[in-house]
Amino acid sequence: MAITLTDLKNATATYVDDEVDVTIPRITSGLEPDEEGTFDLVVTNGTEATGFRLENVVLHVRSQNPGRALLVPPGSALLFPRASTDTDDPRLDTDTPVEEMFIHFQATDDLEFGSTMDPGEVTELELEYHAIRAGAVTITCHVHATVDIDGLFPRQNGRDGTTSVTILA
Repeated sequence: MAITLTDLKNATATYVDDEVDVTIPRITSGLEPDEEGTFDLVVTNGTEATGFRLENVVLHVRSQNPGRALLVPPGSALLFPRASTDTDDPRLDTDTPVEEMFIHFQATDDLEFGSTMDPGEVTELELEYHAIRAGAVTITCHVHATVDIDGLFPRQNGRDGTTSVTILA
């Protein structure tokens, strides 16, 4: 079976697109201009049986209607909202609502969130938005991530080579 490197690149992009599920199951409704509400984000990385570990996980959250509602960057010590996927970008100011933000996670093993997601892992966040004026608002989110190379190409044992010999007395 012939595989080219572009096949691998396309397969990993397809995995992130098709197997990483992002939902927004709840949002505060009935706001008036200049009020703030919240919404929940739930990100699920495939299933334990068929998933792959993700690295460099970043959430790209966007208000499709910035004239009606803007996003409030979170001030949590575990979340780092930035203007892009670049980890060198400065943290967005929590007092300045934005049209879009890229949420980076604290990347240490002893914290609840990290920049990795194991297969079947679910991450849930509550974020805020600021109402600007009346009308319908759509908030979207998708994941930027890379597939863990060791999970994609795990180290395997090959078959044993064997031989027999008779030892004389």
